[in-house]
Amino acid sequence: MFLAKSATLVWLAVIVFLTLLYAFELVQRAVVLIADGSPLALAMGLAIIVLPPFAVAFVLIEIRFGLNAAKLQRLVDEAGLAFDYELRPSGRAVRESAQVGFERFKLLVEENEENHLYWFLLADAYDKMGDRPRARKTARKAFLLAKQAGAL
Repeated sequence: MFLAKSATLVWLAVIVFLTLLYAFELVQRAVVLIADGSPLALAMGLAIIVLPPFAVAFVLIEIRFGLNAAKLQRLVDEAGLAFDYELRPSGRAVRESAQVGFERFKLLVEENEENHLYWFLLADAYDKMGDRPRARKTARKAFLLAKQAGAL
């Protein structure tokens, strides 16, 4: 478990470093273009200078999402609520197993709509079924409920 966390932290550090390097390089190019003085270079420089804040913001949003997910996963593990999905050799869940987990957690969420752990497990089930957009939306709902409950 420690090795997986170390590898994750290394990749996270690499991604953050590359994003900051990208942002720095773009700002430098934008300043050079703006200093050129020609209308076209000025327009390009102003257009380019807008990109770095977005890149940094997106990385920070994803890091926060990952930290929240990790914290809720720890809470799920501590509560003993995790579902043991049948996995393929690739690590992906078998469709039937994912469907069973989905039905289980959908029912639990319907019975207790304020339980952030059930919402998080439903998000995981959506992800196991391959519905990433719905999984992320459901995870955000779990994060909101967890914050309201004081768990995040």
